Amino acid sequence: MIASRRHWVIAILVGLYLYFLLPATAVLFYELYHLTGIGPIYWGYSAFKAGGYYFGVWEYQALACLLVSAAIVVLPALVSKLRRS
Repeated sequence: MIASRRHWVIAILVGLYLYFLLPATAVLFYELYHLTGIGPIYWGYSAFKAGGYYFGVWEYQALACLLVSAAIVVLPALVSKLRRS
């Protein structure tokens, strides 16, 4: 059950994104809304703003990021192993 390098890179990037860049995504949606004026983009801003705040103050944030990253590495290897048997 060896994970590929690609899975490791994706897992690390997703974990870092969730930990550091989730609130920054809200800013991108906010700026995009003001550039385009499209209403549903503001809903994306609201969702990322709330998600970034509440996920940021959640005491299990680091654990959740690690578990998501571990799932990205382990699940594809597990599925491919189960398909072979």
